[in-house]
Amino acid sequence: MTKTIRIMIPDWQSGDNPVYFFGAQLLNWLAPENPDQKLIKVPVAAPKKNQEHLEKENGVAAQSTVIDNVKKAQQAIDTELPDKIITLGGNCMVSQAPFSYLHDKYGDDLGVIWIDAHPDISNPQIFPNEHAMVLANLMGKGDPAVSKIVKNSISSDSILYVGLQEPTDDEKKLLPELGLKYQVEDNNQVDIQKIQAWINQHHFSKIAIHFDIDVLDRNLFFDQYFDEPGVTDYEVSGGKLDPDKAITILNQLGSDNDLVGLTIAEYLPWSALKLRKLMENISIFN
Repeated sequence: MTKTIRIMIPDWQSGDNPVYFFGAQLLNWLAPENPDQKLIKVPVAAPKKNQEHLEKENGVAAQSTVIDNVKKAQQAIDTELPDKIITLGGNCMVSQAPFSYLHDKYGDDLGVIWIDAHPDISNPQIFPNEHAMVLANLMGKGDPAVSKIVKNSISSDSILYVGLQEPTDDEKKLLPELGLKYQVEDNNQVDIQKIQAWINQHHFSKIAIHFDIDVLDRNLFFDQYFDEPGVTDYEVSGGKLDPDKAITILNQLGSDNDLVGLTIAEYLPWSALKLRKLMENISIFN
């Protein structure tokens, strides 16, 4: 019998943003119930009230805490030894432990589909937040202190970007160095048939999908990085994918393939958090 687990990792330190912690909890609540899928909640330290930016270690925000979070997730997964993993985050960093485990389990049979507006192949020399390094870590690059936790690095041939937007200048240099092919895609260029053709061409019998909510068009889906209240200037490009098209792609990939891993990350429920803070300040609740 196939064993599927859900793992909720409310990592916020990797993105140095406390809203990720709340987003992971709400995302877990929103997920459809299934009593056959054991839920594991990785114990991540909650942000303090009025949390300030985290201190950097070796150029990385809260690096030792980030490493501890990854190891806790790894230990939980290794204890369960599942066949399939649903991961609810938190930020993109939550994919490291489950994708590393699935690659160890399935080897070259596993194809990784990275549905994201950003390539996540940074390193401490150019960016301080670990969540932007997670795919490079899985490839044995990125942050040396965190990538060394990965037992067997994932090759560039096993990775497909979907919905990627214009990389930064630093990322444009790193992508070819890592052997990663990519193209910038707006909504009309994302083609399920091309994705399936890539899977078939490489003979992947298993797939794992990393789905970053910021791949979605900010005008059509609001609870994401690019809709922070009061912020108008972002240093990176926002997603262009229509949410309905994303649903179709995820449904079809899951139906036509053996989907063994799915991460949903970077859910930032700004309005819900504002409402929660409002209630916290009303005397009758206290």
